[in-house]
Amino acid sequence: MAYSQCRSFVKNNCGEAMGDYVPAENFNAAKLQPGDVAEVEMTFYGGEDYRLLICGHELLGDIAFQLLDTEDNLLFDNAEHEMSQHFDFKVEGTQNLKVKINVSPNTDAALNPQGCVAILLGRKVEE
Repeated sequence: MAYSQCRSFVKNNCGEAMGDYVPAENFNAAKLQPGDVAEVEMTFYGGEDYRLLICGHELLGDIAFQLLDTEDNLLFDNAEHEMSQHFDFKVEGTQNLKVKINVSPNTDAALNPQGCVAILLGRKVEE
């Protein structure tokens, strides 16, 4: 049920942010709440231009994400880029990378909302 709700959320709220990148057929999504951390390993193919987009429900506030190699070397941190929800990049060789998501803790203890957070990957297609 949660996956179905997240799929609807992504379809209705995240598509425009992909710009001129063609989204992959599959995506990773989960219901998260403030303070949650999630990590997903993904394969990126050499020579491709990618857009990595983290799309989360507005009730969750800022969602931090990092892109790391398999040895945990930091490649991108959106906290260093005004909390941008996307990162455009190209990989030279095929490799596995990790996407780490951190939902900001909620300072209002009376509220602890859950919301969908999706990792979307788009590829730029040359015409």
